[in-house]
Amino acid sequence: MTLDDLEPRIRPLVEALNQTGLLRTFSSCEGHYEPHEQTLVDRNFAFVKFVPADGITEQAVESFLGVLLARFKARHGLMPIHLIGYKLFTPLDEEAVERSFVLELRPFNRFDPPATKRSDTDRAIERLVRLVQ
Repeated sequence: MTLDDLEPRIRPLVEALNQTGLLRTFSSCEGHYEPHEQTLVDRNFAFVKFVPADGITEQAVESFLGVLLARFKARHGLMPIHLIGYKLFTPLDEEAVERSFVLELRPFNRFDPPATKRSDTDRAIERLVRLVQ
């Protein structure tokens, strides 16, 4: 993923995460909430996927992610966005499994109007960027 490929609303978070030196992002999505943006794949949330940077352990990334999630919750309380972090195991073939991490921003109420979900997601991204920096 190059910086030119990033969607504009998620770009600040991707850049902030990469600047920590702890991780390397490889996929992201700013979330797509309008009816015409829907596909068979659920696009009603934003995310950033990443792996540890060279020389960084998975445990260090797990610790960073845990602290980020806790600080977000402590500083911003109940928000209309669920911030979720997890490790993702993706089978590559019969023997190999890729391990990566995901930071997901999912609107709390899937029945909110698209403009509300967009605004809530954008606000959560801004707050996360400030926490990461």
